[in-house]
Amino acid sequence: MWKCTNCHHVGFDADKPEQCPVCGTEAEKLVPHEVPGIKGTRTLNNLKTGFVAESQAHLRNLAYAMKAEQEGYPQMARLFRAVAEAEAVHAFNHFRLLGGTSGTQENLESAFERETLAVNSYPQFVREANEEGNQGVSTIMSYSRDVEKGHARLYKKALAHMMAEEEVDYYVCQVCGYVSDNLLPDECPVCGARKEKFRKVI
Repeated sequence: MWKCTNCHHVGFDADKPEQCPVCGTEAEKLVPHEVPGIKGTRTLNNLKTGFVAESQAHLRNLAYAMKAEQEGYPQMARLFRAVAEAEAVHAFNHFRLLGGTSGTQENLESAFERETLAVNSYPQFVREANEEGNQGVSTIMSYSRDVEKGHARLYKKALAHMMAEEEVDYYVCQVCGYVSDNLLPDECPVCGARKEKFRKVI
């Protein structure tokens, strides 16, 4: 495993990459990342595989819960949400054991770099969806591209909030994922959803 000394990304590659896949910094700034208490490559690989599988299961069960709600099965939706929460606990434990988190300031810097990478990736995704005639996919990818820009801005601002110990409320659009800080907008600036579609993060 390798850690970028620039953006703090931890890569799970066995071989040292030519550059950081997140911020693009040169290989010289990538240093070996040791996971305290973990011995053997099979255990390490199993933790990585488990993290990916549990993360996907978490999101898949949330999607199943939304569908169950839409179809009028609130009890099934609750079950899916409960299992999703359990899968999130599993994913978190795997990620923690892999040494995937640092101090809060480093985590904010890493998150900012990842959002910037996502912003730079989405234009190609949108273009290719349009070229292949997938307008619906293009629209969703466009929402993601535009929202990721906002995420990067929020992480940058959060560093200043952290230093000033300022409390900020966040509202998330449940249609496209846009995050508004300290203001519940009347309309989502990305997808146009009404303010009733926003959820305050507690």
